[in-house]
Amino acid sequence: MKRQVKCPCCRQSIDQNQMLVLFKLSKSIGRLSVKCRNGQQGCRATFPLSNEYLHISTCPYEWQICPHEGCGQQVLRKDVQAHDQSCTHWRQLCPMGCGTLLVRENQTQHNCYRELQQRYLAERRKQRAIAANLRRKMQRMQSRMAQIKRQINLMCESLEVGDLETEAGEGTSAWTDASPSSSRHRHTYNSRIRFI
Repeated sequence: MKRQVKCPCCRQSIDQNQMLVLFKLSKSIGRLSVKCRNGQQGCRATFPLSNEYLHISTCPYEWQICPHEGCGQQVLRKDVQAHDQSCTHWRQLCPMGCGTLLVRENQTQHNCYRELQQRYLAERRKQRAIAANLRRKMQRMQSRMAQIKRQINLMCESLEVGDLETEAGEGTSAWTDASPSSSRHRHTYNSRIRFI
């Protein structure tokens, strides 16, 4: 781009000599020693005018607004930490990452590890209770299944004995007059039927 030949403010013509003079003048003004604008708060610093912004950005006597929402109190930069320790509007998420919003009242009592351990132990007790309940139900079911199996076996045996007696009745009377073992077998069958 071409260098402008007119002043952007007053629109008068500018020559190179004037530009050089203005540059030297601004350098001279920048070297002038000035006092900090926070002299009333107690700052005694002096510095070149060109360094004013740098000083103000770190000056301990500069007023700052408390960063905590709802406070709005103005505090000197040097007193920010002390104010932060006593500010009633202080809020902070737990630095350990548990997600708890800490305030002054609960900050000292908050213990992530203890709370997580208590939560873990409570969950463990709950899981153990569920497992014990399931184990009891399984044992009851196994007991019932064993009873059902016994009853099925008895029914199968009774059907076999009934078939044998029927076959013996239709054929000869030898079966009914058989050895005492057959009567013992019938007695066992009758007792099993009573059990059912």
